[in-house]
Amino acid sequence: MLRGIKRLNRYENRIIKIVKLGGKLVRLKQYGFSTKTEEGFRFPIYVLEIGKPKAIKKNVSGLIAGVHGLETIGIRVLLDFLDDLFARKTSVLYQEIKNGELGIVCIPILNPGGVALKRRSNPKGVDLMRNSGVEAVKAPFFFGGHKYSNFFPYYRGKVLQTESRVLDRYFNEYFLNAENQMIPVVDIHSGFGTVDHVWWPYASTHDPCADESLFQKIGHHFTNSLNHFLYRFGPQSESYTTHGDLWDRLYDKFQSISKASQIPKTSRFLPLTLEIGTWSDISLDPWKIFRKRGIFNPARESKQKSIISHRRFLSDVIRLAKMDPSDITEK
Repeated sequence: MLRGIKRLNRYENRIIKIVKLGGKLVRLKQYGFSTKTEEGFRFPIYVLEIGKPKAIKKNVSGLIAGVHGLETIGIRVLLDFLDDLFARKTSVLYQEIKNGELGIVCIPILNPGGVALKRRSNPKGVDLMRNSGVEAVKAPFFFGGHKYSNFFPYYRGKVLQTESRVLDRYFNEYFLNAENQMIPVVDIHSGFGTVDHVWWPYASTHDPCADESLFQKIGHHFTNSLNHFLYRFGPQSESYTTHGDLWDRLYDKFQSISKASQIPKTSRFLPLTLEIGTWSDISLDPWKIFRKRGIFNPARESKQKSIISHRRFLSDVIRLAKMDPSDITEK
């Protein structure tokens, strides 16, 4: 566990550095704690508010990483993006944030206990992305989530975990009453496939979600107009289905409350999962398949390139927060 704690400490130091670089534009909040480890340790979960308070209410977007403790490349991608944003202070996105046009709220590490313990799951052995309670129509045996024992990976858990409740609180505070037409949120994961995927709901069913046409339009816009042609866009169920996806639960919650007219009908909550494919470089480092974190992270030779390659994509997703659906063009 010592090596995992040291790694977690390095990430927390980078978070503090970003707060210092951002000055008045960045505010750090301790949002809760992880589930306790067997030794009784709990680790803080932080939220970064980026931008002016008015922008966070009016044109907010979200970034999340570290849902799975072994997928540390996602944490590094998020921190690199913010580090670059505030170190250079020359990008169009930075100026939009500085001028109060955009706001970002980040959870850099949702599962710090998993990072410290070098586990995919949280300290109780629960896979957070199988924990929401949503039942899939038909999920792959075992991999799609199970209720046998926390001794095995992909365990769904019996109750909503502490980390999952933190994500609930984050959703309720920042997105449920947001005023923007489109509310984009990117959750960064890694480990599946040889290409980078961008997924939208649902993970639990092949049925299209209520905003399927808008998601398709965004995918075409990013591919054809913004040249993000290396990403494969589509609903997660096109790749595989799972029980207990947290974003399925929150997306449906937003839809049900919206129908009850507690949210302006024009607001669209758009959760996206960036799944960084890390299997393509196995030829560079075949031994990675035998290491605990190996298949979830790029080979050492390509790691830095992978980290910086997603900066423009994240900027373009965040910029959706100041757009209307009618602004999106398809070439």
